[in-house]
Amino acid sequence: MDEESEYSEESEYSEESDQFEEGNESPESTVTEVPPTEGALGKYLREYRLLNSLLISLGVIVGIIGFMLAWSIVMPVGDEGGSDFGDAGAPAQQQQQEKQKVVKLMQRQKKAQPSTQQTFRTTAVSDITLPDFNELDVKDLAPVVDAAAPTMSQATMNNQQMKSALKGISMSLPKVMQQRCDPKKRVERLRSGGGKDMTEAAIVKGLNWLKTVQDPDGGWGLNDKDDKGEKYGGYPAHRDAMTGMALLAYLGHCELQDSPEYGATVKRGINFITSTPPDKAAKYDSGGKFIGLKDGSNRDAYAHPIRTYAICEAYTMTKIPKLKEFAKRAIQVVIDGQNPNGGWAYGFGQGVGAHVDLSVTGWCIQALKAFALTGITDITVDDTMDKAIDYVKKSQDSAGRFKYKIESGSGKPSLTGTGVLSLQIWKNAKSQEAKKGLEYITTNRLFEDWSKVDVYEWYYHAQACFQATGVSGGSTFWREWNKNFQQVVVKAQADDGHWPHGAHFHGDTDLYRTTMSILMLEVYYRYAPMSKV
Repeated sequence: MDEESEYSEESEYSEESDQFEEGNESPESTVTEVPPTEGALGKYLREYRLLNSLLISLGVIVGIIGFMLAWSIVMPVGDEGGSDFGDAGAPAQQQQQEKQKVVKLMQRQKKAQPSTQQTFRTTAVSDITLPDFNELDVKDLAPVVDAAAPTMSQATMNNQQMKSALKGISMSLPKVMQQRCDPKKRVERLRSGGGKDMTEAAIVKGLNWLKTVQDPDGGWGLNDKDDKGEKYGGYPAHRDAMTGMALLAYLGHCELQDSPEYGATVKRGINFITSTPPDKAAKYDSGGKFIGLKDGSNRDAYAHPIRTYAICEAYTMTKIPKLKEFAKRAIQVVIDGQNPNGGWAYGFGQGVGAHVDLSVTGWCIQALKAFALTGITDITVDDTMDKAIDYVKKSQDSAGRFKYKIESGSGKPSLTGTGVLSLQIWKNAKSQEAKKGLEYITTNRLFEDWSKVDVYEWYYHAQACFQATGVSGGSTFWREWNKNFQQVVVKAQADDGHWPHGAHFHGDTDLYRTTMSILMLEVYYRYAPMSKV
């Protein structure tokens, strides 16, 4: 019924009521029902019910849309659950590589934990060099995270698990080596030591070049070039040495076998350096007495300790099981090959007439230091190092320089850093001999022109001056050295990442020169000042 007809019936009822009054006729008593009084709200709802329906419908629609928006925000998009949106700008390939690295690190360290715990003690090798650490074999490796390895979608470049992975690697190393693997500490150490961003960029550029010139079999040195640009090397001793130098450069930047950018390169290098026996160069008689190196020349006298240095450092950082046995057998040759006067000779000769010199001795001392840092206790190097340091001290002249051979008349500027670093490595960082050598270096061997730089010399000088910061008052030598050091080295780097020829030094090649340049730039974080640990 519409409103108009309703009101018409109501009018008829009113007229009939009036007629009863006018005729004074009183019919039987009749009760008339009066419609109830309508309130304001009821009238509003009745008059505007169409509008109300529209408003209610609109409200329902808005509610549904709001619910759907809220649901889309709460629910994750795609299958990247747990991803860190903070690194969404990183290239997809880089993110994938970093994901693979954290998973491999976690799986490798989890696999390495033995079922039984073994405890070892080492003899303190000095008051300034090595920490009193327990056996660093697998038992002391801190797990990366206390959980199962994440799926690839859970491991992103900047998430906490990735940071824990890198920290776990760092904390499993001896104290002197920890700063190279913790990214935060590495940058802090670089900057606190006066390093610049260009230095780190030059290191990476150099590592990229090494990657491009790696030989097909994983080694380096098949197509090396000398200082005249002519092909050089290719023989086994050269390849062992250059592969060792390249691996040291990668390890100095904490690039391991599962590194996203260089992992395959490092793994192939380790496989090459362990593809031949670690004591292949040594010659023993039927009774097991060491006679010398098989070639009797200077080739293996350099190649063997450099190779040993790399094998020992690779074991310390990667804990690849086979490297432990290689390290032990390789270092035994170094120990057996020491000349009675405390140094090492060409061919590791044992007689009084052997060609013993500080250059070969310096590499053997570095190899012995690297072995001491492995934590392997089956073999001790203390007595060998003590005799070596006595030899080094006897090699210094009155001006502070160190001689090539003890019987030489005067010292050589190019070997002064070798002598100082050897002293710093083993108990003598605070010695007067070390201080005297540092004074000579910072007074006479600073150059601003790459053409005057003997890279072999600067490799040792940079380390010696940096290590001096661990001794009271020693920071003066590093500040003086670092004024122009990194600018000169970085500026000299070629566009492809290698370093060109500077001043002549014995054995100068593209690989030798470039790896030593990388290693000297890594000095800011490669080894902490050893007298502080």
